[in-house]
Amino acid sequence: MRFARHPRRPNEIYAALEVGGVMRSTDGGETWSDCSEHLIRLSVDEPRLRSKIVSDTEAEGMLDGHAICMSAADPDAVILAVRMGLFRSGDQGKTWQDLRVDRFSPFTYGRDVKVSPQDPNTLYACLSVAASSKDGALYRSQDIGKTWQRFDKVQPHGTLMSVSLHANDAKQVYIAARYGEVFGTQDGGDSWRETPLPAGVQHIYALACG
Repeated sequence: MRFARHPRRPNEIYAALEVGGVMRSTDGGETWSDCSEHLIRLSVDEPRLRSKIVSDTEAEGMLDGHAICMSAADPDAVILAVRMGLFRSGDQGKTWQDLRVDRFSPFTYGRDVKVSPQDPNTLYACLSVAASSKDGALYRSQDIGKTWQRFDKVQPHGTLMSVSLHANDAKQVYIAARYGEVFGTQDGGDSWRETPLPAGVQHIYALACG
């Protein structure tokens, strides 16, 4: 679903896999190791982290990786968005810490997470109810994931699938909701505008700008 490269060691790459957990490579993708063991353990230890839809394991939700990122402000940390929320590893995927976005948001289904190109301390996360829901919100953290605040001022009618950050202009942020909606701000979140896609277009999975 997504790749993340270590900001200082370009051959170290992490991959988020849908219903496949997290993999890590230290040789530029030639070989990979599985970083999912502790994610599975968390689902065993924490009943609220159990979810089973298409498999025979209740660890499915923790292995349902959608996005992953790394920041120069915390270069050895990996942040992962999965069905059950947002999780951080500071030891190369050996263990994972729940960032507990439920303290700040009624939505915990993590679909996308990205680092601001202008400020490595700032993260944006698309949070919703489920893969096929009618609600969701964009949250922003300005302390590398310790706390979160809602950033958007819109009412999507589908799961938020992707956030796009302009490479040169920090005030431009865009989000895509699953059933054909695109919203954006060009003034740092003060105002938002919807840019509807053509009739019949559905199931947006990714968005880019700039």
